[in-house]
Amino acid sequence: MATFMLVHGAAHGGWCWEKVVPLLEAHGHRVCAPDLPGMGKDQMPPANVTLADNVEKLSRLLDKMDEPVVLVGHSLGGITISALAEARRRKLKALVYLCAILPQPGKTGRDMSSLDPSAMWRLSRQVSPDGLTYTFARDRIPGLFYADVSPEDRYRAMERLRPQPLSISTTPVTLTEERFGSVPRWYIECIFDNAVKISLQRQMVKLTPCKVISMECGHSPFYSNPEELVEHLEAIAQA
Repeated sequence: MATFMLVHGAAHGGWCWEKVVPLLEAHGHRVCAPDLPGMGKDQMPPANVTLADNVEKLSRLLDKMDEPVVLVGHSLGGITISALAEARRRKLKALVYLCAILPQPGKTGRDMSSLDPSAMWRLSRQVSPDGLTYTFARDRIPGLFYADVSPEDRYRAMERLRPQPLSISTTPVTLTEERFGSVPRWYIECIFDNAVKISLQRQMVKLTPCKVISMECGHSPFYSNPEELVEHLEAIAQA
């Protein structure tokens, strides 16, 4: 049996894994799906959150775990799991990027996403007046994140989104071959993703090679294809 830590993406919270966690637990795995600082039910003001805050919170959780963890990052969560691998490589069994931003050393999330200048999520983003957080235009969210998700799950998800700290996308990530590079990497590509397009996913994997698994789904497989996603996560844990 394995231990999984599931890290959500921009504007979301640990709640987005609500269909995946019980499936993994039913198979005997241990699962942690935390809210990043300022997200979900976490009380830190989003405008104050830094990438270091994300890494510190998850490092504290990792340090309490007995065995190496399969660390999964969705979307913008790919930035946080990469920084966490640099800080805690010995606590990790594998890194899994789920249609996630896969950074290069010294680059920001914004640098990586700008490889796709027509990205729909950038056109949908609304930055706060103080320039510290952003949200997404409500009329764009269904097609962007939840195109193949049931109306019930889509509505419940949209009601729980929170402003995203901009600093997570604008902080360069320090990554070394000895630390980050020593953790086995997997990329689960989502072919019909409207937020992180498949062309961008494959471009990032070309720059930072991973073992690749393909899913024929949109940006939120934890809602649209949870059973298939769990099968892939279990296969990675056993590899």
